[in-house]
Amino acid sequence: MKKTHWATAGWGLLFGFLCLLMVVVGLETALHFLGPAIDGPFQLYNSLRRIWVGQRGGVDFQFFHGLAIPYLHYIPFRLLGGTFIASEVTRQLVSVVLYPLTAVIFLRFFIPDWTRALAWAAIVMAASIALRLTSLLVAVNSLLGVRSTLPTLMAVALCLPLRRPLRNVITALTLGGAFVFGTEQGLAAMAALIIVTIVAGLRSRFRRAYLVDAAAIILGGVATMLVVLIIIGGPVGMRTALAYNFRIIPMDQYWYFGSPPNQFLSSWHAMPHMFRGLPRIPITVLTGLVVVGLMLRRLWRDMDSPNSRRQFALSVVTLYGLVSCTSLLGTYVNAYIQPLLRVLLLVGAVYLSDLLPRRDTVLGRRPVAGVGRSTVLASVAALLMMIAVVPSVFATIFITMPHVLKDHVIGRQGAVYSGIWPATIPTGQAVLDSRRGPRGELPTLWSTYAGLLEARNGLFHPTSFDYIIHALGPANRLAYLRDFERVKPKLVQTVSPDYTQYESWIEDTSWDFYADLLRNYEVVAGTPWSLFWQRSDSARIAPRVAWQTAIKTGDDALQLPKFQDGSDAPYLLLEIEMDYRTRNLLHALPIIGAMPRYLVHASNALKKDPVTLDPYVTRARFPLLVKNGSAAALSWHAFSLLPGASIAVLAVRVSAVPVTPRNRPWLDALIYQQSHVMTQ
Repeated sequence: MKKTHWATAGWGLLFGFLCLLMVVVGLETALHFLGPAIDGPFQLYNSLRRIWVGQRGGVDFQFFHGLAIPYLHYIPFRLLGGTFIASEVTRQLVSVVLYPLTAVIFLRFFIPDWTRALAWAAIVMAASIALRLTSLLVAVNSLLGVRSTLPTLMAVALCLPLRRPLRNVITALTLGGAFVFGTEQGLAAMAALIIVTIVAGLRSRFRRAYLVDAAAIILGGVATMLVVLIIIGGPVGMRTALAYNFRIIPMDQYWYFGSPPNQFLSSWHAMPHMFRGLPRIPITVLTGLVVVGLMLRRLWRDMDSPNSRRQFALSVVTLYGLVSCTSLLGTYVNAYIQPLLRVLLLVGAVYLSDLLPRRDTVLGRRPVAGVGRSTVLASVAALLMMIAVVPSVFATIFITMPHVLKDHVIGRQGAVYSGIWPATIPTGQAVLDSRRGPRGELPTLWSTYAGLLEARNGLFHPTSFDYIIHALGPANRLAYLRDFERVKPKLVQTVSPDYTQYESWIEDTSWDFYADLLRNYEVVAGTPWSLFWQRSDSARIAPRVAWQTAIKTGDDALQLPKFQDGSDAPYLLLEIEMDYRTRNLLHALPIIGAMPRYLVHASNALKKDPVTLDPYVTRARFPLLVKNGSAAALSWHAFSLLPGASIAVLAVRVSAVPVTPRNRPWLDALIYQQSHVMTQ
């Protein structure tokens, strides 16, 4: 075998070994399941189950992060047996395979030989692990790695050595796929294409060609998206999916998901403190801004040169990574910079693969391992950084890998549930079985987070929304409540407030549902993460208004009277009802127009986080825990990086909510959650 072939094989083995590390991590996560009962794992599994029984996306269910995602996972899910563990294995394997596959395709296209391409693919993988790009490398809640794959590969499509019409068709298919696998990622890719096309058009003598190509790609991408959605759900499903992903989700992305307990950029003067708390975010965004500036400058300089098409494509993908960071305006978390970090690593590898060999030639260095010495040193540096930053790779190599091979591959050991699940599974099943009908039929079960219990018993949520947080928009929230009142399920399963801090947020934003629950249901059992409520034989009347007042124009605070019930209960549960109006002069602006948050803070009350108000309605109800005999106070403000947002509260009504002895476990859990530090 020639030396170059040995070098290629060596770099391929290194790259493959790094990929294997992530495959093992993904499989171990799936086969030793201790994941949460909410969000990621069951979000995908619920949709896969619905597809299996013939339900159609867009008609019978929606998928929050891109309607095509469950269909991408469906075939391997069925091949692996169609169980929850099959869903988890599929979820992990798709993500851990797509990331390195994307890197290889991207780098091999822009780097002309396999040896250097594989060397840089290994460097990118090591750096990705060192930078902890876990939201892309493995499957977590939002499957961000899957959603950002096609926008990243759009650079390859834009540079294909084909005739313009065919290249435009392939690029349009890529953009359309980006839309259906992740709406916001597709929009970021489209925005990047438009901006870079404008820059190219201002400079190039082929201005018309660039404009025509961009228009064809965008129109073709939209057409591709529509065709895929029609194939999935027919014309009706296509219309509802478009409305859900392009109108309803953007409406609620900021005020709902981007509100406490999630961090958000509330004001300009708060930004320095937030930047210090998560410095990786501003450093990455600033780096992205600098790199995009350099890329566009180079594009401007090299326009109409033989290298212009390559530079155009790399400029588009770099700008896409930066534009994708606009999700930070919704929720300020590290995950949203990871598509940009991946793009910076890939584009940086492409340019360094050209620069470093020239540097070695100038210094008179001979090639080492089929590549230049500088490339070898870069790989050593990336591996050392990976080991230093993520020392757990040693545990993966020496403990996890042998375990997976010996016990799961050779020994055929099945999946193991751990964490909350050994107690959750039998307890939930016992609750369900004890309430079967006279012929053994299962009771109607309504879970705010449908999951494993439903799946193990062949049940589906009575509505098209398996999670209460996905019934977005005023119309869907009202329909969710109306369906609950109509179905009158015998059993209801909610998240226990002491399991996660997000349950109190859900109760604040969906209090109408919980108010109905307290009137008509009683807690009968609990698991480590949930409470079971059974419908009561006698409904309790809605609490009467105990105190109300009109709010003077311009007031932004209110002192409530003392509430006392004469018992020895330390806290009373109040229901606050507010009439209000929000004002947002810039609401029509795309992306940033819906950014203001309208928050109500409570003082002298057991309330960790402020309550977020829906700007698309004018009345809200939420719970408030106050000390028995104490007087709480409320204040309200608009928070936004843009001017012109305000809130005016018109009236406030207060009711005392009775809690029956059977429902004390829920109230006690809520009191505990509000008085202790929780991160789940």
